Amino acid sequence: MTQTAGDVVSALQEQLQQRGTTTGAPALPVHPRLAPAFPSGLRPGVVYSLLGSVSIALALLAGPSQRGAWCGVVGLPDLGVEAAAAWGVDLDRLVLVPAPTEQWVSTVAALAEVAGLVVASAPGRLSPGEVQRLTARLRTRRTSLVVIGNWPRAAATVHATTVGWDGLAQGHGALTRQHVRLDITERHQRRSVCLTIPEQP
Repeated sequence: MTQTAGDVVSALQEQLQQRGTTTGAPALPVHPRLAPAFPSGLRPGVVYSLLGSVSIALALLAGPSQRGAWCGVVGLPDLGVEAAAAWGVDLDRLVLVPAPTEQWVSTVAALAEVAGLVVASAPGRLSPGEVQRLTARLRTRRTSLVVIGNWPRAAATVHATTVGWDGLAQGHGALTRQHVRLDITERHQRRSVCLTIPEQP
């Protein structure tokens, strides 16, 4: 967190050079807690549509971040940085663009040049051409994008639904654990996984 802007730019340039010589990219790793939901990791260069949970988006950032990849977050001004750190996201390799305003596409495209995974709030209306150009950029750079909201022709759609909480008893207490079901539709197949956040001891 104490890096200067020059240090960050140098690190990004170095990674950009390394990525320029990469001929292939493996699937992006996911947090161990999400492994049942994404047994093969995240596919590089595609867009995932995530509905219902920002916590799951933070968890998805953790895997690539822990492997040393740069990650980006676009359009989430209320993102809980402490929550991201609790999932294991390396904050020194996390680029935040809270308010891209009218530059959503160009911001995500720029991050795709250096980041392994970008999480972004759903943009306003995009033209088919903008969607096509951004999709091509992601595919070329093999950067995955998780859009919190709907996305046309997403490679997979993830619906997160809270099915219960632990911690309340007789009308008092504090919420301690959340039970979430993930319904994932990918390649015309659907799978469901139940998670407890944080994990039960």
